[in-house]
Amino acid sequence: MGKQIEHPVGFLRRLAKNQAGNTLAIVAAALVPLAGMIGGGLDISRGYLSQTRLQQACDAGVLAGRKLMGTSGVLSDAVTAEVRKYVRFNYPNNYLGATLQDADIVPTVGTNEQIVLTVSTAVPTVIMKLFGKDEMAVSATCSGRNDYSNIDIVLVLDTTGSMACKPEYTATECSDWIAAYRRGGKKMTVDNKTVTYVLEQTEGTTNISRMEALRTALTNLQTQMATIESQFNMTEQGKRKRVRWSIIPFSQMVNAGFSRGTANTTLYDRNPGWFNTTGSYKETSCYSYRGQIYCSVDKNHNNLAHDSTWMTNIWDGCVEEQSTSNAITSKTSTIPSTAYDMQYNTVPTSTATKWTVADPSMTGTAQYACPKAMRELQPMTATTFNDYFKLTNGFAANGGTYLDIGLLWAARLLSRSGNWASDNPATYNTYPVNRYVIFMTDGEMDTGSTGYGAYAQEFTWKRIASNGNATTSNTNHTARMLITCAAIKNMASTKIYTISFGAGSGLTQDLIDCSSGAEDEYAFEAANASDLNNVFRDIGENIGSLRLAQ
Repeated sequence: MGKQIEHPVGFLRRLAKNQAGNTLAIVAAALVPLAGMIGGGLDISRGYLSQTRLQQACDAGVLAGRKLMGTSGVLSDAVTAEVRKYVRFNYPNNYLGATLQDADIVPTVGTNEQIVLTVSTAVPTVIMKLFGKDEMAVSATCSGRNDYSNIDIVLVLDTTGSMACKPEYTATECSDWIAAYRRGGKKMTVDNKTVTYVLEQTEGTTNISRMEALRTALTNLQTQMATIESQFNMTEQGKRKRVRWSIIPFSQMVNAGFSRGTANTTLYDRNPGWFNTTGSYKETSCYSYRGQIYCSVDKNHNNLAHDSTWMTNIWDGCVEEQSTSNAITSKTSTIPSTAYDMQYNTVPTSTATKWTVADPSMTGTAQYACPKAMRELQPMTATTFNDYFKLTNGFAANGGTYLDIGLLWAARLLSRSGNWASDNPATYNTYPVNRYVIFMTDGEMDTGSTGYGAYAQEFTWKRIASNGNATTSNTNHTARMLITCAAIKNMASTKIYTISFGAGSGLTQDLIDCSSGAEDEYAFEAANASDLNNVFRDIGENIGSLRLAQ
């Protein structure tokens, strides 16, 4: 019997109830919004890449233009062309399908002679054009300023005996080298005064010492700053900016008495009332027994007066510090009211607040070293600057390492409410003054306790450590150093760079903490002469540079 033909009504009724084909219809319907979402994500990513690249191009353009503009403040055709060249190089035509014409790159001059630029373009879409969105607009706004404010640089430089060694020597190798050939205790005459120093290390006729590496690095730094300063010299006198230098060589003392300011007269000649010419001294002698050092006081010289003849012919300019307190034992210590040396703004009006002239002839066999006289803030030509650092002019290595004493004088010279307040205006010719301390050392704190330093012989005077112990003294001096670093960093517009130089040294946490930031940003380690030169170069680039205003 043949198959019976089904009634059409029954077939349609079953078909209406059947759900087997619904999935295909749902998927087909969902493909449209899904494609939109995927396409939107792809095109948004392209837009983000274009926006980032355009911002980078904008930044590069205004920096290049501002550099070419220099001090003229004029947006010349050449400056505009320079801006366009850098923008187009960094955002090439047809990047992700976008175009950028010269008419789209129109820099203007904003406030304070900034170059201001807004650039816009459109990125064609790939998927979203199917949904009626043909392109996405992207834009970038930028401005470049000449950040060359007035610049004050204070060089706080370690000139201790180890600076005579080559950078690659460790501390032990350096000490052995100096002792083996009795290179210490050499003498020369500079400005009619006897200078005691350590011979600088040579290979053949080539000076390979740390001191010589420092001289080279400083010469290059001065050249960098001179280039910047030449851009300051605008036609109008009232728009001129300046670079000033202060130099503070230190060992166990600082030579403040013969420091010269802008008047080219010594600090003592300008302010004799800041110094005690009558002081008390102790003759001491020491000997070593079974690895221990023993010292004694052989004679006291109380209230010893120094007449004008001695001051003129004998005194080398170094000073003992103002009265202080040995209660400063950590960087969190509160500074006692009797620690006048740590009160950077104290005016020397009494015996306790004045600096006492150093007289090593009254201290027996105590080791002594007086570095070259410091220089107060002043402009310096390349010749004057480089002459200062010549060995024959007294820039020589000798003495122990009192890291705090150099920074102490930096704080005094930079204080805007202290004895040098008149040298520290916040602005010059209406432009701000930015201040930088560059603190370089080739060793850790090593004050000893038997030498004659800024606080006399510490084992007997006990001005820093109550027990006169060398280890305790080093700890307390380090605390003082960090307190002083904090005080300098708290001064307006003031930064500290620290440098550890030589194989015998190391970038300690104390040096990092002393600086104004992180390692390799404000704290550096230089193992050899090349490294030191590069560090000073990097610091110079950071000090004087163009800046993005936004």
